[in-house]
Amino acid sequence: MTQHSFSSKTEYFQEEGKVNLRECMRIAFETAVSRSIDTIVIFTGIGEGPEIAIKEFRSLAPFQDIKLIAVTFPYGQRFKDGKEVVISPEIRSLLEENRVPLIRAHLPFNPIAAHYRHHGILGQDLTLIGNALSILGGSMSLCVQAAIMACDAGCLDVGDHVISMTSDTAIIVRAAPTDRLLTDFIVREVLCKPLFLTIGKGEQVYEETATTIDASPVPELLPPE
Repeated sequence: MTQHSFSSKTEYFQEEGKVNLRECMRIAFETAVSRSIDTIVIFTGIGEGPEIAIKEFRSLAPFQDIKLIAVTFPYGQRFKDGKEVVISPEIRSLLEENRVPLIRAHLPFNPIAAHYRHHGILGQDLTLIGNALSILGGSMSLCVQAAIMACDAGCLDVGDHVISMTSDTAIIVRAAPTDRLLTDFIVREVLCKPLFLTIGKGEQVYEETATTIDASPVPELLPPE
C-alpha cells in the first residue's frame, strides 16, 4: 500500500438472497459510521429491510442519526409468477412515524413497452445497463437504481455519498439522477455482495471461500466537477 492507495474490506456471502439481510445491514450501518456517511438507501420489496433498520439498528446509539430512505417497485408491478409486491399499511405507518421517505416509481433500467409489441421497446439502452450490472450479482442493479431514484425524487443531492443496499449487496455511491447517470454517478466501494449467484444465474456453492481484506483510512470522497 502506498500513499496513493488504501485497503478496504469487502465481505462475500456464499449465496444470494434475504438470508444475508441482517449481516448486510450491519455492514452498511457500521460502514456509515466509520466513513462519516449519514444516509443509507434501502431497496425493498415488502418493507422488511427498512423495518429491521428502524427497529434493530437505528434504535442503537451509534446509528440513531443515520438517515434512511426506502425505495421500492412501482405501484401495481407484477412478476412472472403473477404476484404483486405490496408493503403493508403497518410498515408504511412505521416509515412515516420515523420520517423515512418511501419512493415508489418506475425503475430507470426497466423498459417501457410500446402498445404494439412489434413497434419495439423504449428505454432499451438503460435495460442493457441493468443486465450488464447483473454480472456483479442480481442486486447490484437494484442498489444503483435505488440511489438514482432517491436522487430523482429530491431526497438526495447530486454528489451526495451514500450507502445503497438490498438484502445481500451494499455499495458506497456518489449519487446522481437518471439523466446524469453516465456523467456523474459513481460506485465508490463494494462493501458486500454474494460470491455465488445462486438466484440470478443458478450457481451452486461449490466450496467454502473466505476473503479478508484489512480496512484502512478512506480518502476524501470527491464531489462532481
